[in-house]
Amino acid sequence: MIRSAVRAGAVLATLLALAACAGAPAPAYQPGVANLLALRAGTAPIGVDDFAAEDGINDRRLGLRADSMTGAGSDGAFSTYLQQALEKELRNAGRLDDAAGLRLSGTLTENRLDASGFSVGHASVGARFVLTRDGRVLYDKLHSVDHEWASSFIGALAIPAATQGYSATVQKLIGQLFDDPAFVEATR
Repeated sequence: MIRSAVRAGAVLATLLALAACAGAPAPAYQPGVANLLALRAGTAPIGVDDFAAEDGINDRRLGLRADSMTGAGSDGAFSTYLQQALEKELRNAGRLDDAAGLRLSGTLTENRLDASGFSVGHASVGARFVLTRDGRVLYDKLHSVDHEWASSFIGALAIPAATQGYSATVQKLIGQLFDDPAFVEATR
């Protein structure tokens, strides 16, 4: 009886460990309500141009304990994930216009994810955002955010929490941009 309970526990632990080691792409980005409200407060239509990553920035893969998370942009890059997240936010607010004279582009300057903690996970994401109108720079600013979330010692719990935490970090970064009074003024 005790042996079968120990054996069942060992099998369960092995299955949990294997589940934690499966690949983890960044989750589909979900627009935030606060970002929607900020954009609807008076932002003019904006087109989004290509985003890239600074040299040396992890743009394709971030470590997650013994596994990794890959970028979920259409090309597998985190910079494209950020670009497409901005497009989703603008589309959600009715402010995305591919033909607009206002153009937003950017460069990923920081991209870190730490799921190694036993009780807390952490991510840092930063980007330089540039807004132009007909080729003239109206806004050029670096934004960076840190985000923490509850994590777990068990990888099968910590890894999904980290992927969701990363997405929330990107949402916070975009919110910081949309809440910047200089950005708001440049988009009017």
